Amino acid sequence: MSRILTAAAYAMHNMRFGTTFDTPVLNDDDAYDVAGYIVSQDRPKKANLEKDFPIRLEKPVDTPYGPYADGFSAAQHKLGPFAPIRVRVQELAKGTATRKAGGPDNGSWEAEAVK
Repeated sequence: MSRILTAAAYAMHNMRFGTTFDTPVLNDDDAYDVAGYIVSQDRPKKANLEKDFPIRLEKPVDTPYGPYADGFSAAQHKLGPFAPIRVRVQELAKGTATRKAGGPDNGSWEAEAVK
């Protein structure tokens, strides 16, 4: 749950007790607030995170740890806004063999496109 988009989707469709996927109780803003609190908590530091995504342009935009290929800060990767990051990653990926530059992340790309 270190990624805000994943945590927000989980919170929206699972919080409060008794909530079902089809009838969420939280709205988008409340889910992001809950997720922002969760991902802002201190977490153990793992070694060799630079090896997690060998193709950095395919790294999900809400991954809260570097290194990044796009020049945005770790704070923006952690809490957003994500649209400028996606645009920059897609620009960097033009002319490369990168398949999933800038998204999707568990459906969040499609959800933001609708807004």
